[in-house]
Formats: sequence, structure tokens, C-alpha cells
Amino acid sequence: MIESLSHVGPVLVAILGFGALIFLHELGHFLAARWAGVRVLQFALGFGPALLSYRRGLGLRWGSTTPEYRKLLEARGEGGEPGRLETRTVAGVSPTEYRLNWLPFGGYVKMLGQEDLDPAATASTPDSYTQQPIWKRMVIVSGGIVMNLLVAAGLFVAVFMAGLPAMAPVVGAATRP
Repeated sequence: MIESLSHVGPVLVAILGFGALIFLHELGHFLAARWAGVRVLQFALGFGPALLSYRRGLGLRWGSTTPEYRKLLEARGEGGEPGRLETRTVAGVSPTEYRLNWLPFGGYVKMLGQEDLDPAATASTPDSYTQQPIWKRMVIVSGGIVMNLLVAAGLFVAVFMAGLPAMAPVVGAATRP
């Protein structure tokens, strides 16, 4: 029984390592979208329903903050397109929900106007992904890859600077055959 538990540590380290890489990759997309002025609706680690979520103005919650946020948009939302709640705003409440989902494999950044299931559905507000010029959309899509390269370079430098312990080479005496 104890021997079978000896593999738990390395497996947890691998899961946490992949989780950190996924987080940094998605952070690249998120930062690029924010830089481009695109409204980010969700920044999520994992898939499936939300385990924990945070939204500035509503705080930390078990499950999703989206139902509470939608009620606020219906009651006090300003501006936006008719019939599209996600294009409206509420003073003091962030439109971005930060989520930790139940299945910890992967992650995503959901932006306003980026409808993967219905590409014809677009939002016409200026902070929509589809309303950005092509070069800004290219920066957003490339943000994850650029972050991967930066992380790889940083890890390479850290490992190179730390080094590995090795025996110093010793020249021995030469003998004649």
C-alpha cells in the first residue's frame, strides 16, 4: 500500500507543473486581449462548471458569479447592444470572471465577440474581439505562444544559472604500455 503511494508526489508535481504552464499560456492571451482593448468575459483554468470564481465587485464565490452578474446587468446595466447583456456594464463590477473549474486539464480566455460555436454571432461594440483590426487579433491569438517562448527562455536561463553538480575532471598519470 505504501509503495503505491510513492508515485503520488511526482504525479502531483507534474499536474501542478502542467497547470502552471497552462496558466501562463492563457495569461499571454489575456494580457494581449486587455492590451488590445478587448473585453474579457472569463479567464478560466480547467473545463466544466466553476468550482471557485472571483469577480471584482462581487468577490469570491463557490460556483460561478455569472448568475449574480447577469441579475445586476438586467437591473442596473448601462449601454451596450439591445438583447446582449454581456455588452452592458455595471459601475463598480468587473466584466471579467476569474474561474477555477472542476476538470483541471486546460483553460481558456473567453472574450466578447469570440463565439466559437457560432462564428456568425458578433458583437458590434468597440471592445469586441471581432471589431478589432486583424493585426490586433493576431497579437491576441499569438499571446499564448509568445508567453510559452518567454517561459521557456526564463526556465532555460534559470537552469543554466543554477547548473548541475558534477565531478571536476582529474588528469591521471600516463603509463607506457
